[in-house]
Amino acid sequence: MSTDHPIEFRLSENPWAPTAVVEEINLRTASGLVLTGLADQVGGVSSAAFVAWPDGRQSALTRPRASLSSVELTATVLNEVRKQGLPVPAYQLVLDLHDGYVAVVQERLPGRHVEHLDQTTVAAFVAANDRFAGLLRRHPEVPPPPDFPTHGPGYGVFEDTIGGYGTRGRRLLARLLEVDSGRPLRMHGDDLVHTDYSPGNVLFDDSGQVSGIVDWNFGVARGDRHYALVGLPWGSIGRSTIKPAEQRAIDAVLGRLESVTLRSYQAHHAVHRVHRSITEGFARQRIEADLGFAEEIMS
Repeated sequence: MSTDHPIEFRLSENPWAPTAVVEEINLRTASGLVLTGLADQVGGVSSAAFVAWPDGRQSALTRPRASLSSVELTATVLNEVRKQGLPVPAYQLVLDLHDGYVAVVQERLPGRHVEHLDQTTVAAFVAANDRFAGLLRRHPEVPPPPDFPTHGPGYGVFEDTIGGYGTRGRRLLARLLEVDSGRPLRMHGDDLVHTDYSPGNVLFDDSGQVSGIVDWNFGVARGDRHYALVGLPWGSIGRSTIKPAEQRAIDAVLGRLESVTLRSYQAHHAVHRVHRSITEGFARQRIEADLGFAEEIMS
């Protein structure tokens, strides 16, 4: 296999060369894929390339960091949900690559991203998430969002990462316990949860309705679908695409939750950002900023 491949996705947290991935897939599976283009979103956690099958089908190619077992579980769930008519991509090929990552060839869904949500698209955005209600009743094996660790005492892996960060980290976990009313919150529910649900991962048709919900690179999760709407203003994509009026519409949906539950959801979302910054080996300045943000959210 050739080693001379340009790294097209340099701005991604997960830089990769689609030409190399396509070459490896074809060598190992004889799929005959042809690279046809790159997605317009080249930053973030990962990015997508576009490929064509010999029969003319158009697909998207991603290279998530998730484990093979997690990706295979995601494929099982999304393929089942797709058959029920929901606008999620069917996974067509999953392959563990030689570099330890996983290649996913998935259905390329129609539609486009919008620069800003408006009254029509924000209503569609919320309604699409509501369609995930109760979809995982028969899938107890799907884990909750990683923001709610279930393994180990206390807050599980957070105890090692954040608790091991020093006095400030331990103080943050103690504050989280207070917000959780003295007992670590375990998320319950049987909704399908997209853990990176934002306008950047939703496609719309010309009428403003949702035609695709993409980028399941973090895997599927099981719990309360409302959690997918928490923290949207805190991310760069949410800040740039959701104006105050549309955010108020989303907040009205979150108003369905009890106030103590919403506060815990917000706290867990912020604390998980700290955990991820530590595990990803981000610069100390980034970790300290995320710590400060979590402290502010729980103040």
